[in-house]
Amino acid sequence: MSENRSRLDELLRLRLRKSRVPAVVDAWAKIGVSVSAVSAQRQATMVARLRAASFRSSPTLPPLSQEPLTRSVAEFAGAADILAIIGWGVDEEPAVLLTVDALNRSVPNLRLIYPDGFVLIEQPAKSALIVDFDEDDRAAVYLDRLSLGGG
Repeated sequence: MSENRSRLDELLRLRLRKSRVPAVVDAWAKIGVSVSAVSAQRQATMVARLRAASFRSSPTLPPLSQEPLTRSVAEFAGAADILAIIGWGVDEEPAVLLTVDALNRSVPNLRLIYPDGFVLIEQPAKSALIVDFDEDDRAAVYLDRLSLGGG
């Protein structure tokens, strides 16, 4: 792919992501949570780290989670204050920041906001929790954790 085409594709993704910010912020507001959009540069860095950590490189799903999503999210968040969350389409969907308390209260609603799944990223970006919702089985949730090597 030529350098110009690659740059154009990136600009189109950036424009699409920017156009989706109000809808994502509104979806969170509807469940009583205030979020802040992540800057384009910060999201690009997070996505690059996800790609370097082999995000979506395996054609097979991780094992089906045996524990409740609420517990998995709380364990991942640990002692953090703020996390970033991005919908499954990390290139086209805007990343937002929210408090861990707000996230923990919102777990039952995450499938409404992110029907395909989402990626939680520690701040600074050291690890990620990948959550994939099964479209055919509402109870099935697939989880994977990636080290993003740095921060």
